[in-house]
Amino acid sequence: MKQHHMHTSARRLHLRPLAAALLALGATGLALPARAESEVEALKRELAAQRQLIQQLLAQQESQKKAVERIEQQAAAPAPVPVAAAPAPLLPQGIQMYGVLDGGVERISHVKNGSNEGTVTRMPGITGTVASRLGFRAAKALAPGLTGIATLETGFNLDSGTLGQGGRIFGRQLFAGVDTAYGSLTIGRQYSMLIQAMDSDLLGPNIYALGSLDAYLPNARYDNSIAWKGQFGNVTLGAIYSLARDNAGGTPGSGTCAGELPGAGSNACRGWSVMAKYDAPRFGVAAAVDEQKGGTGATASFFNGAAALAFTRPEDTDRRTLLGAYLKFGSGGKLGVGWLGRKVDVAAGEFSSNAYYVEGAWQFNDQWQVDGGFHRITNHDQDRDASLIVLRSFYYFNKDFAPYFQLARINNSANAQYAASVGSGVSPAAGGSQTATMLGLRYRF
Repeated sequence: MKQHHMHTSARRLHLRPLAAALLALGATGLALPARAESEVEALKRELAAQRQLIQQLLAQQESQKKAVERIEQQAAAPAPVPVAAAPAPLLPQGIQMYGVLDGGVERISHVKNGSNEGTVTRMPGITGTVASRLGFRAAKALAPGLTGIATLETGFNLDSGTLGQGGRIFGRQLFAGVDTAYGSLTIGRQYSMLIQAMDSDLLGPNIYALGSLDAYLPNARYDNSIAWKGQFGNVTLGAIYSLARDNAGGTPGSGTCAGELPGAGSNACRGWSVMAKYDAPRFGVAAAVDEQKGGTGATASFFNGAAALAFTRPEDTDRRTLLGAYLKFGSGGKLGVGWLGRKVDVAAGEFSSNAYYVEGAWQFNDQWQVDGGFHRITNHDQDRDASLIVLRSFYYFNKDFAPYFQLARINNSANAQYAASVGSGVSPAAGGSQTATMLGLRYRF
């Protein structure tokens, strides 16, 4: 009885911060407006820029057509007249370049790396608030209602200039396809639909966020994939299927899974995801499923200090399911909530986890913005749970140039070793708590 009472008391202590955070974020969300831009919103902005490029190219094509018609009319006239030259192309071959540089200096307490334990001050290379990148997007009108599109996006570590995503040249995105009134169809290395459905996760790939509890989320991409995505009014639908999801690694704790080998099983290293979402002016809801199959070289990790699971059979599955919603307030305030369930089915058995988050964002004026969130993950199969609280503040010189400061606190259960920050070698001892701070700069161009 005494042991049961101790477990019950501990569970109540874990739930109290969640209830308090829900009440606090709900109250502040009602009072204050926001301007935070999540990774999903950044993707939306990039897609909007690509659509704008398509429209510009169509307008340019129409202008050139009219210019040619004028030239032909003038050439057929009996008297010689000055001939107007066709307008110069709007952009060379319809290409746009964009990028982000984001990084800073952080300090993490209670780090245990081998026999060393203490506080670490470092300049992380992986991310700050979003990952650093350089990208090129292209669009070319092929026929009425049919546009060829392509994106090439490389990710790199700002601290050293090395490539990210397992050393790929274009590791973040590399795809080509067509855009029509019925959606876009593309092939290449592309985002999982799971990421594109996470509008409710306002912190996105921030160095302290839901990715601290599940490192797959900031790295959810598929090699060798074909994807379709369409927007119909307020509804967006998408699906992606990969024949071999990971040729070069790059997702922490997952190894590689190149697949496409004879005799390895038709499902080896396959992957797929689907999503559906509804976005209204003041609110949105979304659901997504992401499933991976096992294969040679693959592992499955819960990123909590437990050993990675063997994930080498074609029938092994690792499935994540997302349900999320957001609500906008005033001129830009936003409150997001969500649940991410995970189930891994391998030879060693079935293992599952459940992550919950509530995040809010608001601004005090045109320069100052504050956001943050409370995140909770439970894994009863491995007896490893954790709670993460994040606060973040930006000062905007303009919409593209902003220094920031952020603070995170993670509390682990007795066996858990979730780290507040991302990257290797920064986890605490089992059951340890961590405080992390970061002063950084984000520059978009």
